[in-house]
Order: sequence, then C-alpha cells, then structure tokens
Amino acid sequence: MKIKRILVFIMTAILCAGLVGCREEKKDTKKHITLKIKTAPMSLGTITNLGEAEIYDLFMAAAEKFREQYDRYDVDFEIARYDFQEEEEQLVDKRGTDDAADIFYAGSQNVPEYAANGWLAPLNDMIDEELRSDIDETIWEQNTIDGKVYTMPYQQLQSTLLVNKAMMEEAGLGQYIPEKDTIAQWSLDEFDVVLHSLKESITAENRYVFPMYAANEQGDSHIMTLLRSRGGNLYDDNGRFAVNTPEGIAALQWIKTLEEEGIVPKDAENLGLSDCVNLFNNGQLAILPGDITGLRDASDSGVEAFALNFPSQDGKGYCTSSTNGFCVFDNGDKDKVRAAKDFIRFIYTDEELMKYTLGTLPVNHSVIEKFGKDIPMLSAYGGNMANSVDNIRNNQNWQEVRDVFYVNIQNLLTGSRAPAEAAEDIDQSCNEALGLECKKELPKKLRGG
Repeated sequence: MKIKRILVFIMTAILCAGLVGCREEKKDTKKHITLKIKTAPMSLGTITNLGEAEIYDLFMAAAEKFREQYDRYDVDFEIARYDFQEEEEQLVDKRGTDDAADIFYAGSQNVPEYAANGWLAPLNDMIDEELRSDIDETIWEQNTIDGKVYTMPYQQLQSTLLVNKAMMEEAGLGQYIPEKDTIAQWSLDEFDVVLHSLKESITAENRYVFPMYAANEQGDSHIMTLLRSRGGNLYDDNGRFAVNTPEGIAALQWIKTLEEEGIVPKDAENLGLSDCVNLFNNGQLAILPGDITGLRDASDSGVEAFALNFPSQDGKGYCTSSTNGFCVFDNGDKDKVRAAKDFIRFIYTDEELMKYTLGTLPVNHSVIEKFGKDIPMLSAYGGNMANSVDNIRNNQNWQEVRDVFYVNIQNLLTGSRAPAEAAEDIDQSCNEALGLECKKELPKKLRGG
C-alpha cells in the first residue's frame, strides 16, 4: 500500500513538473517586441497633482502601466523626444531602419501625406462603439482620411478669442461680458460697436484693440477664420481655396479697415502671433486668439479675460478646432502594429492616464463631464464644438500653404495689394501649394458685370 502511495506521489510530481515546464515554455516563447515611440516636446499644460507635463510624460507613465497587465507579447518601450524641426529626420528618414518609429504623437501637419504614402496603419479596428460615441463626430472627421482613422484623438486644440475684461469695463461695455464660465457670441454689429468703443476708450500709446499679425505663418488659422466672418467658407465644394468671392473680399476689406483705423497694432505686418500674446498679457491688447490654456496664462499674468467666438454672419461665431493624438507607423511587422494599437487603446481605459488631457482640453465627453465642474471653462469649451471650423481639412502640403498664405495678408496690410487683389492672390497661391488648379477669374461684380 505504501509503495502504491509512493508511486502515485512520484507520478503526480512528474505530471505537475511537466505542466509547469509547459507553462514556462509557453511563457518563454511569447514574442518579445520593442516599441519605439517618438514625440516632439508637446505640452499638456499644468495638471492637478502632476504639475507641468508634456506628452513624453504620458508615454512614460502609460508604458509602465501597460507592461504590468499586457500578456499578448513581451513588450519593451524606447521613448524619445525630438525637436519640432526634426520631424522629417526622425520620422521619415528613419523609415526602413532599426530606428524607425512605431508610434508618434501627432500635432503634425504631415499626417495626410504620411497616410497617402501608405506609411500609417488605419486605426478603425481599435475604435468600438463606446469610444466612438464618447468623442464628437466632428473630431472623428478631422482625423479621418478616405474613411480611415489615422490619428487617435487625445486632446483638442480649440481656439476662440480672449477678451480683456477690465478694458471692456473701462469702455462701458459691461453688457457684452458673458456670464462666468461661458463663451460670448457677438453679432457683426456688436463686434463693430465693441471694437470702436474700445478704440475710443484707449488714450495711452501702444495699446490696441484687435489682434493682427503677418510676420510669419504662426497663427494663420486664426486669420483664415476671420476670412469666414462675412459668410464665406474659405473653400469651394471641390476643396479649393475660394476667398475670391464677395464674402471673402468683404472680410479682407474689414481687416484692412481695422488696420487703417488703428484698431489693430501698428505695423502689424511685422508682428507675429507671439508678439500679440505678449501685448495681451501685458494689458496692451484687448482681444487675442487663444484657448483654455491661454486663459490660464493670461490669469497668471494678472489679466482677467473671458472667451469669445470669432465673428460670423449668423452671430453664433466660430472657433477653430484641431486635435492632437496617436499615430501608428506600419513598418511591415504585424505584431508590432498590433501591440502598438493595444497600447494606445489601453490609454483610453485608464482614468489616471486620461487625466493628462485636463491640462488642455480633452476630446472625450466622459472626461469633460467628470471633471468639468472642477476646472473652469472646461465644459464651456467642450460644448463649443458645434461652432468649430476646420481650416486644414486634412490637406497635404499644408506647410506650403502656410508659407504663402501669410505673405498675402502681409501684402494686404502694407497696402501693396488691395482686398480684391489679395483675395485672388490667396486662391492662386494656396491652391498651387495644394497642387490644385486655380480658378483665376474674378467675381462678376469686380469685372463690372
């Protein structure tokens, strides 16, 4: 009897050892993957309990959490920063090498070109119904090319105008100041009243009312939004720039009139957006393009400001909207693509990782709803997407558009080109930059027809 028991014990031990060996063998054969993540030093703002953070910090935190629970592959991460001007060197030139990026964080104007070249993996298969419904459809459209999502949106870059509250009160314009934590909307007539009343109230030199700049391409999307103010759409139905219309010319004439009346800073053609930001934060400019982070920066500079939508003909106003998010390079390794998608999708399931969006503006309704009561203006900006316009529209060669657009505004401000001429120049130069044929014919009204 004892012998039988001993034999049973020995056989059980052998069997258990075999099972353990199988488990260990299975574990040892799990494919090892190293995901290379590259990102520019993109700020995520100041986050409660975390302080000032950038996207690099999110990747570091997410990688550690992901590895602890992931069992499909054995994954390591190599996470590196690159300077903004090094994007081509780090992302394009490294393709096909051991240093090729698997994931990058896109605030990039070049995503449409990367997608057109077949370099990016579509992300539709990682977007379930719950996630899709948690993000505004306008945001999905911004990140979709030919029906495929190539950027997984993480944070919004929504800009309105910011207005110096004290300067409004000094000009007797208190009735135009909105309720706390809301975004103002003024009709075109109200804009006219406010701008001229502010101008009359300013007696000191080097103080101005409305922002304008054309020294470089920075902030060009804000100027493009102003070109919509008289009812123009910036583009025609075929996706061509279409500023050379009665509405577009009227908007350019309005900008030129503001320059002639001294409502915008002197010699605005020589200023950049950053110059206007400095003027605003110094209390020398009443209105500035900016976002929720800009409101906080102004407050830190001692300027109490409120948000205002860009002018529109219907009085509801516009905001400019774009997003930053995650992209996956397809380097020919299906396992790496799968692991990269799993990693990105994991971020959206972790509340602590989603809090990194609270330094700017989240894209997820659920995050805004949960923290909107605690963070000023978060709900207001989150609910403003119905007024958003997308000036980039996933166009390729967008940097080339930027390189020529601001020159046309510069020519308008200096007076070297009249509004109608500037409108024609914008269409011709911007459409050429996009590689599109340009319709050079002027509107009948300008031809005397």
